[in-house]
Amino acid sequence: MGTNTSGRATQVGRSLGKRNWLAFSRADFIATEIFLGIAVAGAVLFGLAGPLLDAVTGTPLEMSYTTAVNGGIELPRGATHNGKATMPLLLNDATFVERLGQALPGLMVAVMTIAIAWLILHLLRSTQAQEPFTTANVKRINTIALAIGLGGMLWQLATAFADNAIYTTGRVPDLDYLPFEATFSPFPLFAMFVIALIAEAFRRGVILRNDVEGLV
Repeated sequence: MGTNTSGRATQVGRSLGKRNWLAFSRADFIATEIFLGIAVAGAVLFGLAGPLLDAVTGTPLEMSYTTAVNGGIELPRGATHNGKATMPLLLNDATFVERLGQALPGLMVAVMTIAIAWLILHLLRSTQAQEPFTTANVKRINTIALAIGLGGMLWQLATAFADNAIYTTGRVPDLDYLPFEATFSPFPLFAMFVIALIAEAFRRGVILRNDVEGLV
């Protein structure tokens, strides 16, 4: 009898000593809060404070510029030239409009980062309170999905306009050549779809919880 009792106690002790690595502990919550704080601080520093400081100190503004090129470029063997070249430029006397156009994508990223971090923080707090499946959390996850999907596509569009903004400033020597180049990635839309699926799972969790409470 004594041996069986001791064996059971040892087994219970081992079970209690094992950590559930899938559980979201208090330490995980604090670590995530710190990570969100760093993300917000970085967004404010590089997306808001950086462009403002550059404007105040008169730092040359870097822009992307595409122009027609007929020759004079040494090409690798077997390569052909498409008649244009894109290069970074440093504008020493950038105007307010030019700086605003280049700063707009960074401002958008900063706003989206702050908003998403705020929503995630509220999600974590409800999870810590053992109330993850709520209508409010479903709305928060859907908002995150829209912010990443639509916000990501708008950011790409704003970046494209910023990179091509120099053509509207009167600095271009050849006004007959006004290209518009943009690169778009479907990743924000894919991420929005995945996060929306998570929101749907939470919505079904809310329905199930309500059904169980109704039975009780």
